[in-house]
Amino acid sequence: MGLVLIAWVSDPLAESMARGKEVYEMNCVVCHLGQGEGLEGVNPPLAGSDYLMKNPEKAARAIKFGQRGEIVVNGVTYNSYMAELGLYDDEIADVMNYIMNSWGNKADTLITEEWVAGIEKE
Repeated sequence: MGLVLIAWVSDPLAESMARGKEVYEMNCVVCHLGQGEGLEGVNPPLAGSDYLMKNPEKAARAIKFGQRGEIVVNGVTYNSYMAELGLYDDEIADVMNYIMNSWGNKADTLITEEWVAGIEKE
């Protein structure tokens, strides 16, 4: 019987998404719902969201500092209030990776804690 070596391959995106799913389920699901569909006219969708995919920095800023004022998502205007969630930068990076790679979304970059740390309040 020969020796079998098992190599553990790290997948930073998959690991971040797994953590991000937990953050989403604890903080975001109430407003954006279970499949990221949101509630038209009230809470914008994350699933298939043109705003999220074209403006990841604005989306991360909304998670980090809250959101107030009009935004247009998939042609629908939203003018609701999103409170600051009080998440750490690593949690924001993880939830961003989760929402940007779920429900038909596919990002081409990995969001990092360092990238989130560089986002400042407007």
